[in-house]
Amino acid sequence: MPTTAAIIVAAGKGIRAGGGVPKQYRPIAGQPVLRHTIFRFVRHPGIGQVIVVIADEDRDRAKTALAGLDVMFVTGGATRTASVRAGLDAVPDGVDLVLIHDGARPFVPAALIDAVLEGLD
Repeated sequence: MPTTAAIIVAAGKGIRAGGGVPKQYRPIAGQPVLRHTIFRFVRHPGIGQVIVVIADEDRDRAKTALAGLDVMFVTGGATRTASVRAGLDAVPDGVDLVLIHDGARPFVPAALIDAVLEGLD
C-alpha cells in the first residue's frame, strides 16, 4: 500500500465570512472547525502523515486548536497556491500520494477519502 500524506490548507484569513476570527478557528460543537477537519484525516487508516498549512500569525492558535493530534505545521504563503506549494514542499521523502483538502471543510466523510485513495491506486 502506498504511503499517503494529507495537506490541509488552513492559512486563509476568512475575511468574507466576517467575524474577525478565521472560519477554520471558529467553534462547531465546542471544537474549532480545523480540529474537526484534521481529526477526519488523522484517524483515517490510509493517511500516514498530516501536514497543516497555517498563517504564521496563527501558529499559536493552530497549535492550541490541534493539541494532541499528530500533525506537522507549515507556514503558508500569500496565496492559496503558495500555501499548497509550501505544503507540497514539506512532504517527507517516501510519501507516494498526497491529498489536498481545505481546512474549513470539516465534514469530509471517511468514505470519500476511501474513494479518492481507491481512485489513486
